[in-house]
Amino acid sequence: MPVVLLLAVVAILVGVFLAASGRGGELATEHGDYAPLDLGPVTGADIALLQPPTSLWGYNMHVTDEALDRIARAMRDRDVMIARLQRQLAELQEQQQHGAQGKLEEAEGAAGAAEEGP
Repeated sequence: MPVVLLLAVVAILVGVFLAASGRGGELATEHGDYAPLDLGPVTGADIALLQPPTSLWGYNMHVTDEALDRIARAMRDRDVMIARLQRQLAELQEQQQHGAQGKLEEAEGAAGAAEEGP
């Protein structure tokens, strides 16, 4: 009887070792048990008021990661739009300055021509 008990303990220990070392197969993939976030366009108020659902030991990791990914994407899109608008503004200001300089030169030329007149 002690030999059978010893063999059972050894078999259990070998099984535990194989499972702990990753040779016992993989666990099933966990699927989210939460409703998908529908943030729409993200604003500063959305970020301030965001309260991801809690889980047993704090915030639900999947929901929090998804929310942070959406916030990061929205901030990146906003930064790209700001850079594009700043570039367009600089181009328009440059065109306006060149247009104003051209009109000033035309006015100076017309004034000079009037002085040389009859």
